[in-house]
Amino acid sequence: MCNSKIFPSSFSQRSLLLSILFSLFFLLFSCLQARIAIYGDTRSNPDIHKQIVKQIATFKPEAIFHTGDLNSSGKNQKEYDTFFQIISPLTQFGEFYPARGNHEKDLSLFLKNFPYLNGSSYYTVMYDSIRFIILDSVLDLSPTSEQYCWLHEQLQEKIPSLLILHHPVFSSGEHSDELGLQLFLPELLQQSSVKVVFSAHDHNYERSEYNNITYIVTGGGGAPLREIYSHNPYSLVFSKQHHYIIAEREGPLINFKVYALSGDIIDTFLIGGF
Repeated sequence: MCNSKIFPSSFSQRSLLLSILFSLFFLLFSCLQARIAIYGDTRSNPDIHKQIVKQIATFKPEAIFHTGDLNSSGKNQKEYDTFFQIISPLTQFGEFYPARGNHEKDLSLFLKNFPYLNGSSYYTVMYDSIRFIILDSVLDLSPTSEQYCWLHEQLQEKIPSLLILHHPVFSSGEHSDELGLQLFLPELLQQSSVKVVFSAHDHNYERSEYNNITYIVTGGGGAPLREIYSHNPYSLVFSKQHHYIIAEREGPLINFKVYALSGDIIDTFLIGGF
């Protein structure tokens, strides 16, 4: 009788332990497999955009981030209807999060088409314990602006973060740093937990490094491609190709791979601290 009482209890404890271990393994495996896609500047050429979406869809990303300039003018609903039709193969896998570009001229129409942004074109998203901070660089972002103060407040929380905005901070492209973001944004980010800054506006791919933060220009989603135009002393990789980025979580690391439409890998880099 004694054994018959102890055995079920012991069996139950082992079962519970195995269940916990299995759950932890499942969570770890899920974490390792988590994927996101990042791309932008899809205006002007829907055929290229369709090709990029088709390739991204093969990775089945769980979240998709767009670095802005979804459409050519952003002033009429028909453009948005076409845009949503093109990205429909992606939205079956995950949520779509846009940054507003300078071609999204009508802010109210932009917000109307993304009601889950709750009326704000700058916002945060938590995904897989990573914070994504999306800014609206078409609005005032100077140190006295409401958006800057909002960003400053967000950065007080030391959560590993990726920052997304349309206008680049460091770029060899035609637009370079036309907003003067270098004057204040790198300093603000320096003491934060932001690891990578993604932008577009210049229609190419570029990776720069400044004060241990990676700055990416990913503006190869369909808009006309551009050559190197200005000097960027922090540039490490530049490519004039249509492209997209796939990021995969690998424990505390995120592995970023940049793919050209040919399927070739343009660039790859690892960022830790997640």
